[in-house]
Amino acid sequence: MSELTRIQELLKKYGLAAKKSFGQNFLINEGVIKTIVNGMDVESFDTVIEIGPGLGSLTLPLSKKAKKLYAVEADRDMVMVLKDLFKDSTNVTIVPSDFLRFDPDTVSDKETRLILGNLPYNITSELFEYLLSKGFKTAGAMVQKEVADKLTYETGKKENTPLGAFIKASGELTLLKAVDSSCFSPAPKVDSAFVRIDRTKDVPFSVYPVLKALFKDPNKTMGNCLRQSPLYPKAYTALKERDEKLLSYRARQCDPEVLVSLSEEILSLEQA
Repeated sequence: MSELTRIQELLKKYGLAAKKSFGQNFLINEGVIKTIVNGMDVESFDTVIEIGPGLGSLTLPLSKKAKKLYAVEADRDMVMVLKDLFKDSTNVTIVPSDFLRFDPDTVSDKETRLILGNLPYNITSELFEYLLSKGFKTAGAMVQKEVADKLTYETGKKENTPLGAFIKASGELTLLKAVDSSCFSPAPKVDSAFVRIDRTKDVPFSVYPVLKALFKDPNKTMGNCLRQSPLYPKAYTALKERDEKLLSYRARQCDPEVLVSLSEEILSLEQA
């Protein structure tokens, strides 16, 4: 049975349809599913947490490899289906919850967990920020291709973002698979990409709000962005006198390590 047929039969059996409010586009391409599952080294993690499993396109193959798998699903209808699908599985726990209200620390340790999922595109940034704040060893996410491009940080690139800078400073982002819209049902209007993030450095998430301030306007220097932020007046005054040259750069022109170091200094100056 093809994945498309399996999805269609489940929807018919339970009288369901994909919901736009949950950003549901079910992954149906078996080759893409295999590439994702094989590319995430599932067996090497103590715990796997899946965001938005839907009808189990990734959950089913993940369950064959994971030691412990927590599938966190916000849609009650999908939860009902998943509980039926995995009622005999001893290593799978279905968690009925919005992922943003789920604390992964209650089921796993950040140094040994893998978090992955086909993310709702309307809250991708919010989910990434939450993931990075909670921590993980490795994460994988299906995102819009445009978002994947923005998250891939290259010093000087116009499309650089604070999220991309934080990810690059704390590890490495890899494009695991480009995924066109025909790989989903219903097909979204945009192409997608599955990215893998491996964290190798413990960069404190406390610097992230500062990075957001430094990137506030990509066409303005960090000095101007900092000056216009109401959160860091002491730091701006001190740095303008001490390191005006650095502040004359745009954030996207700087290496992530430089940005993190500057952000840590800004926090320290504000707390002095």
